[in-house]
Amino acid sequence: MKYVNYCLLTAIFLFSMTQVGCLSGNALSTGDKLVEAKDYRGAIDAYQRVVDTNPGTPEARKAQIAIGDLNVERMNRPEKGIKAYEAVIAEAPESDEAAEAHYNLGMYYYQHKQDYDAAQVQFDTIINKFPHLELSHRAQLMLAKSYEEGKKYEQAVEVFDNFANRNPQSERAAVALANKARIQRTLIKDNEEAKRTYQFMVKKYGKLDSAQSQIEKAKEELNKLNAAIPKPDNPEDTQIGRAMKRQEERRERDRPQGAEKSPAMKSNVVVEDSGFGISAEEVMRSFGGGTPIAGDDQGTYYDAELMIAGFFYGDELYRDAGALLFDAIARAEADRAKLEPINYIRLSICYRKLGMHEKAANVLKKAASRNPKVIDAIISTGQNQYTNEEYEKAVETFQSVIGINSNKDSELYWLIGKSYEKLGEYEKERDAFEMAVAKNPDNLDALQSLAEVLHYRLKDRKTAVIFQHLVEQKTDSFVTMKTLGDVCYKHGEYGKAQIKYKAAAITVKRQLEKSENVAEKKILTHQYGYGTILAAISAFKKGREEDAQKLIDTLTDEYPDHSLLPYAKAEIALVKGDEQVAIDAFKEAIEKDPSSDIPVIALGDFYVSKGYNDEAITLWETYLEKDKYNAKVMQRLKPLKESSE
Repeated sequence: MKYVNYCLLTAIFLFSMTQVGCLSGNALSTGDKLVEAKDYRGAIDAYQRVVDTNPGTPEARKAQIAIGDLNVERMNRPEKGIKAYEAVIAEAPESDEAAEAHYNLGMYYYQHKQDYDAAQVQFDTIINKFPHLELSHRAQLMLAKSYEEGKKYEQAVEVFDNFANRNPQSERAAVALANKARIQRTLIKDNEEAKRTYQFMVKKYGKLDSAQSQIEKAKEELNKLNAAIPKPDNPEDTQIGRAMKRQEERRERDRPQGAEKSPAMKSNVVVEDSGFGISAEEVMRSFGGGTPIAGDDQGTYYDAELMIAGFFYGDELYRDAGALLFDAIARAEADRAKLEPINYIRLSICYRKLGMHEKAANVLKKAASRNPKVIDAIISTGQNQYTNEEYEKAVETFQSVIGINSNKDSELYWLIGKSYEKLGEYEKERDAFEMAVAKNPDNLDALQSLAEVLHYRLKDRKTAVIFQHLVEQKTDSFVTMKTLGDVCYKHGEYGKAQIKYKAAAITVKRQLEKSENVAEKKILTHQYGYGTILAAISAFKKGREEDAQKLIDTLTDEYPDHSLLPYAKAEIALVKGDEQVAIDAFKEAIEKDPSSDIPVIALGDFYVSKGYNDEAITLWETYLEKDKYNAKVMQRLKPLKESSE
């Protein structure tokens, strides 16, 4: 009897759940019909009933997204729409509906607000958290477009390249590379890089039928650039092609003798989705011509995977290589087998080549947590690549372990800078050396290298002398310590910047106490205030609001009429997001001391960051009427005017 009652209750429960599902489905359908009839309020009520009656279900989340869409797209109530999307993400951050909510938020920021930075955050989240969804491919294209619209052209180029790597041997890859080349040529104005991209397209996709329209356009562009048009690659004349041919020949040789080797057995490890969009098994079968892969007598299944991954990696087929590496590493770790660090490096690089930088970092963090020597092995690998003149690979290798051990970061950025020097990319070389200095201001190798790139390659000899003084331990001048603070601040090392700015202010204070010259004391007072204010701003950026306020209060007590006090108020207001307060305070500082370029440059930079180029041009032109040879203002004004013409 109890058994019958249990069965009856189970049947009733299942029937009830089916009915609830039908009701929620009907309510969603009702909402959709009301949208078609343009009864938006009625549709929202219908969707809300689904949310209220089916909390925590996919149907409720779909209804919540529909509510968000209506508020944003049809009812001009974006605040309510954003809340609806954010509610879905908060409730089920790993769900497919959360991915859709992130995408819709990204599109709102991209289309309606033109806030491309905010859009980029949403699209990038989808790429890294939901790579298994087709939506992540759309998000990656939108990420590239948002970088382009935001004038971050180098990042746009990189993302189009990532998209091509995610879709090898397809028309989508050719289209993405065409966009990459277009940006290189028309926006970055780098015909050499555009030429290389078009040539790569023709070589790699020249025999792909579905990509012929893109290939013909690439050839046209190469003709315009007076560049050679390469022959398309023969698929068999690649590492993977030759390996597949050898595999086929061995299979044909062994089959008549009945001696074909048994497939290598894979362990019963359940491997999670790698995010590469293709399974390791699919890659292995494609390599084996649809049949299982035979292993060597002493080999394991993951040994075979690693070997074949090497072929794909060598041909820059990062999607397939990554899928194999991920699977092989999981199986090897389950067997407690030790793997060479190069396998983790390659898996990390495969993720980064597809735009999944979070997964790339996690691979190496996990490997380093198991074996601290992994980082040293990776650095050694990069140094070997550098010695072998494989500079681009060296950069990738060094970059792959940035942030895993903060004590190594300064050395890594210095090594990256040395690699960029060999590649002739001097701006990137300087940036890398600056990062090395920001991470460790006492890194004499980085300071020396920064001085050299500035002096010999970028011809900024004035700044080069400052860094050479730091190498020689000459740290007793305001300009030297402020310049070091500027480098730390520029690269987000606010704690170190605060220390250097305070040191600059203290140096001036000592000189001020000894000085008896009125003109000199005026200059020193200005410098002391500037150094103190920069230290306060750095402290504020670091989250040390009390320290920042103490510095400002001390300066105010000592010099209540200091002309830069309104500038300090403006900069701190910007950190807080109080833009109008900042603008007013910048203007007050300019009125207080019309000869100072500090608030003029800061306000102009703020205008440019918001897209108010005309206001910036007017501000800087007005200032140059009084100080027509001010190099810092002129360096900003000239390219801005050229881009506005």
